[in-house]
This record gives sequence, C-alpha cells and structure tokens, in this order.
Amino acid sequence: MKNLDSNRELNYLKLIFFLFGFLIMSWLPRFPEVKENLALSNGEFGSLISFSAVGSLVALFTAGHLVHNYGAKLVMRIATVSMALSLIVLSNTSSTLVFLISITIHAIGISAFHVSINAQGFSFQDRTQRHVVTLLSGFWSSGALATAVVSGLLVDRISLEMHILVLSLLVSIVMLITTTKLSESLVKPNQNSETDYKITDLFKGFRIDGMVSGGLFCAILLEFSVGDWAAIFVKEDIGIKGGAHTLPYILFTFAMITGRLTIHLLYSKFSMEFLVKSASLISGISFLIGILATRIIGIENKTISLIILSITFTIAGLGSSFLGPSIMNAANIRSKLPSSVVIGQIGVINNISVFIMRLIIAWTAQAFSLSLALLIPALLLLTVPFFAKIFKNV
Repeated sequence: MKNLDSNRELNYLKLIFFLFGFLIMSWLPRFPEVKENLALSNGEFGSLISFSAVGSLVALFTAGHLVHNYGAKLVMRIATVSMALSLIVLSNTSSTLVFLISITIHAIGISAFHVSINAQGFSFQDRTQRHVVTLLSGFWSSGALATAVVSGLLVDRISLEMHILVLSLLVSIVMLITTTKLSESLVKPNQNSETDYKITDLFKGFRIDGMVSGGLFCAILLEFSVGDWAAIFVKEDIGIKGGAHTLPYILFTFAMITGRLTIHLLYSKFSMEFLVKSASLISGISFLIGILATRIIGIENKTISLIILSITFTIAGLGSSFLGPSIMNAANIRSKLPSSVVIGQIGVINNISVFIMRLIIAWTAQAFSLSLALLIPALLLLTVPFFAKIFKNV
C-alpha cells in the first residue's frame, strides 16, 4: 500500500477525531435519562461517573507504552470496539454494578484511543512541521457538537437505548474503516530494542511535570463539568424541559470548536502566554457570571436564565477552547520521551486530579446545590495564568 500524502492523511485524521467526539459524547446530553434509569441522586450519579477515572488510569498508564511497542493501529482498533460495546450497555442498564463495570471499560477505550490518535497527531506535526494539534481538537469538538444537536433533537422522540445502539454500531464501523485507511501512516511498532519500553519502565520512567499537570487540570475541568452537569443543571435546577435544556452545552461546544479552528490566526500577533492568560480569565469570569446570575434571577424567569446561560457558556467555551491542546503541545516539547508516553503520563496525573474533583463537585451538588458546585471549575480556571509561564521556553 502506498503511503498517504500529507493532505489526505490530515483529512483522515480530521475525520477520525470528529467521529471520536461524535461517539463518546453522544450520551452526555441524555444524562438526565441515564440518571433516571439508575434511580440515583446527583451525588450518587456523579460518584458513579467519576469512577470512570479508574479505567482511564489503567489505559493512560499503559497505552502510551503499548502504542510505542506495538503501534497505534492495534490499540485504536481494540479501543474502538470497547467504546462502542460499553456505550450500548451503559445506555441500557438499570444496574449500578453493570454500569460501574461498563463505564470502567468505556473509559479504558476512550483513554487508549485518545493516547493513540493524539500521538498520531504529534507524529504528523513533527513530520510535516504543520501545527495541527489544536486544529484536530477542533474537529473532535465538532463531533461532540454534532452529536449534542442530534441528541437534543431525539429527546422525547427516540428512546435513549435505540439512539445509542444505532449510533454506536454505525460510527464504530466507520472509525474502523478510517483506521484501516490510515494504516500505512499510523505510528509503527518500535523496532529499536534500545528504546523498547518494558513493564518496569512504567514506574521508573514516570515523570511528573508539575506546572504542566497543574495547568492542564485547571484548564480542562470546566469542559468536563459542563459535559457532566450542564444538561442536568438546566433541566432540573432551571426547569427547562425538552431538547432546549441542551442549548447551553451545545453553544459551549460550538464556541470551543470556533476557538480551536481559528486560534492560529492570533499566533502571529500575540504570544501564547498572553493568549492563555487572557482567555482563561475571560472564560472563568463569564462562567461565574452565568451561574450566579441564574441564582439571582430565580427559576421563575426561565427564558431569561436560558438566554444568560447561553451567552455566558458561549464566551466560556470560546475562552477555554485552546487551553488544553496548547498545554499538551507544550508538554510534548518540554519532554524527551515519545509523544504517546508523554500523553499517557500527563493523563495519569490529570485523571487522578479530575477524579477527585469530580467527586467533590458531585457531593457539593448533593449537599448544597448544583449551581454552587459548578462555581468550582470556574474558580480553578482563574488560576491558569499562574501556570502560563510554561510557554516562555517553548
């Protein structure tokens, strides 16, 4: 098989990033139905979702080494099948035990695919000298937005179970075909015994870049929190029913796409350090204003609350859009390890932190209110300027 030219390879990468986002985010706008199926409180449901971090840690701790030793193609294929099958189970079960096992498997698949495909993105970037990591993240977000729109339209029209079954099967098949198309360009198994990674290297070769890990955690927690709780917050706390309750989440995701696809236009005018500092402050403040404003207005004014949330979520999404990919790019430049290993190691630290914070947010929502809990990721986002110094030497 002939090697792909760079433009065709990039198009396949864009497609697979899009499909990745489309698949794994498909059930988030329908979380209220998932929670209802399980008959759980906010605290219980949030805790159950948070335990997906266990699966993520398993994959992040090992996937980078597996990609390095066995190549990206094998890992991506196994991960694709795992994601699709586990998602079907998650949308059908009413058992918390089955849900817990399935979401762990689902998280393993997601993290393994994440490491593989981002390692491929860094490989393409190194080979072609084209800055594409943030761009590819934009296509992932495009998939997340598209699936959110689909989910919003299907609420109260098609059952959650049928929606996820059909979507998972179709999307996973296309992902497997695209992986095959990319086959010759994917990261190959390592052939150099001197750079081979063994099981013991998982521990002795582990490196923690505190500034990168801290900045990444504070930068992306808002995206996690919006995905976990935005639909539930708008539906249950604000009282907006039907597909309209997904609007702030959809606008947040759309803004993230816009930011990731256009941020390169500002690279020649401003330093990355300045962009990161400014964007994180604007994003965090906007999100805080939105949550606090709905508390002041009250649930009696649903339409006004929805408008305010839509505006503030859009600004928050735009500001936070490029933070995570940019920090990951800085991490790759600062490290001498293979990009797949860097992604995995940073992911381990980040997922432990996110796991703990997701539990805190879930039980803050249970003990007090969801609006109070959602202030936490916004406040953390305001600390990102402290970590922006990592961009000075890259």
